Amino acid sequence: MTIKVFHTGDLHLGMQFANRGYSAEIRQELIEARFRVLEHMVSKANEEKCHLFVVAGDLFERPRLKEEQILRTAEILSDFSGVCAVLPGNHDYYHPGSFLWEKFNTYAADNIILLYVKKPYSLSDYGLDVVLYPAPCQAKHSAENSLEWIFTLPEKPPARWHLGIAHGAVEGYSPDFDRQYYPMQENELLATGLDFWFLGHTHVRVPAAAEFVNTPFAYCGTPEPDGFDCRHEGSAWLVKLGEDGNVTGKAINTGIYRFLDLERTINSAEEFAEVMQELTEAGESTLVRVKLQGILNREDFENRLQWRDRLQEKLFYLEWDDTNLQLEISPETIAELFPEGSFPYLFLERLVKRKDKKALQMAYSLLQEVKK
Repeated sequence: MTIKVFHTGDLHLGMQFANRGYSAEIRQELIEARFRVLEHMVSKANEEKCHLFVVAGDLFERPRLKEEQILRTAEILSDFSGVCAVLPGNHDYYHPGSFLWEKFNTYAADNIILLYVKKPYSLSDYGLDVVLYPAPCQAKHSAENSLEWIFTLPEKPPARWHLGIAHGAVEGYSPDFDRQYYPMQENELLATGLDFWFLGHTHVRVPAAAEFVNTPFAYCGTPEPDGFDCRHEGSAWLVKLGEDGNVTGKAINTGIYRFLDLERTINSAEEFAEVMQELTEAGESTLVRVKLQGILNREDFENRLQWRDRLQEKLFYLEWDDTNLQLEISPETIAELFPEGSFPYLFLERLVKRKDKKALQMAYSLLQEVKK
């Protein structure tokens, strides 16, 4: 039979979003969104009639959370109609006496398996001809991966499918310059002789394509973006283990909120309007950080804050930086800003007559700095 697997990880439930100066309301909504995404994924997995729901590490943000958050997570996963396999990652690593995982196991339904021991987990009791081989994390950082036990197995239990689940950085696919995130190499994964590896840790999907056929492993990416360095929509994989032995994957877009980071040069109201339109189309579930530079005439320069305020109403969150947006210096502007006959007035007027716009803007900027 074809076995269908929903592959996710790196949800980081309990993330606090305390590092950007978000309002309390926005922080709470971002925290809540991660639980809602998990609910949506379980619902999608049930809709697709998946047999196995894999969480490849970092289900939680840290090893200790509020008990009600742990209970809520276990209850959501218990709604999955098949087998749910949860691997401890480097953020929610397992250690003896762990409050997090002891509470999770207390609340977890019988269909949930916590993969904290380095051993084969047969799913034959659940009607699946599958054995899982976990590589759990037992600390936040490690220069060694958790694959070694697989190579020392005298023999693998009998099963049609032998599937690995690991959390860490595969060289060439997930950045780990200091080699502290359970570093792995592709040839190591291949050498285990397993049919496929479900991986977590990197927050982008690998392969990047929307589908794959017979790759040795896949990273699911984070299902809900968590910052401006996360520019995708959130993803997971729907993986099929075919009767013909083929392993195929289809990407599922999962995120609720989107982060957008833009830098634009604008020199006219028309160009400003284009930026406004682009950001407005991003939608009310978007968090935007925009940095503007350029030169605007006096009317447009004074209108920029009204445009900002209108845009803020259409987005979930806006960070606006126009410190490099300059007022165009014209003879009229010079007359308004500086007393006739003063040094700044005469200096800037001379640059106007020379028609050196670049020098004029630089001179004005320097004069503004001196005034500070």
